[in-house]
Amino acid sequence: MLTATLLVIWKLFLPLLLVVAVIDWLTASDDRRVRVLHRTGLSQRQIADRLHITRYRVRVALAS
Repeated sequence: MLTATLLVIWKLFLPLLLVVAVIDWLTASDDRRVRVLHRTGLSQRQIADRLHITRYRVRVALAS
């Protein structure tokens, strides 16, 4: 019974977690997005192209 209950809770929790993650990404500041993308290994130019901002803006975000 406990396993079934945990499975039901997990099935309800996972979609909610995904929704929260999407909302978090959509409302994140450019500086935060730059830092996240930099940690994934993207270059400053790739980050600037992906976020449609200047490379100078990326450098400033990484410096702060």
